Amino acid sequence: MMKTFLNNISYENLTDTESVILDYFKENVKKVIYSSLSEICDELYVSNASIIRFCQKIGFRGYNDFKFKLKTDLSRSTFSSDFWTIIPQNTEILKDFADSLNENQMNQICDYILTNKSIYIYGQNMSSFPAKYLYSMLLTMDIRCILINWHEFLISLSSTMPENSILILFTNYGDKKSYSSVIEQCRKRNIKIIWISSKEIDFSLVQEDDIYICANEVTISTNALMTKMTSLLFVQIIIEMLMQKR
Repeated sequence: MMKTFLNNISYENLTDTESVILDYFKENVKKVIYSSLSEICDELYVSNASIIRFCQKIGFRGYNDFKFKLKTDLSRSTFSSDFWTIIPQNTEILKDFADSLNENQMNQICDYILTNKSIYIYGQNMSSFPAKYLYSMLLTMDIRCILINWHEFLISLSSTMPENSILILFTNYGDKKSYSSVIEQCRKRNIKIIWISSKEIDFSLVQEDDIYICANEVTISTNALMTKMTSLLFVQIIIEMLMQKR
């Protein structure tokens, strides 16, 4: 049996059905990552809702989110320096992320960008790469925007941004300590925030009108560094959608 995060899940709070689901996932890890929700349900004779509830109970938004994490764990444990192995692994990660995107959310982001005259884009350190890419592409499309790549400047500027502005915020973790003062100012000025986070953030930061997208970036080796593949893919999809809408 291959070891993954599934081995750390306790059976204590699981129902009988959820215990059966966990056993199946543990014993069929490689099969699960390439199976659809309906295929798993047919195998186990359980409903879609049972699988989704299980995934949510162990900390995921749903089955796709769960499967993405499982694939990521497996890709780390089997990661190879061989070029022809890396390419399919990364392709699967990008495909899963693209499949998980909410079309309504993406359309809403495009509408915000096309209709708002005050657009701010923030990203620092590694997060500056997708932020700069989006900034550059919007400028080439004659969409005015401001790039912020210094956290202290973001804090200062958040108190002077025009009301009803849009802040597109690329971040690794959305640390509450780092962003609480920014969020406070944004709430006062009715500024909508579009969060693109490499990992899950503190949800107390997210306002009702905000849009939140978790990029589920892959951690590079044992370092704290994360790839920005999925964040860059998000930007590319937004750019393509904007071009179509214009």
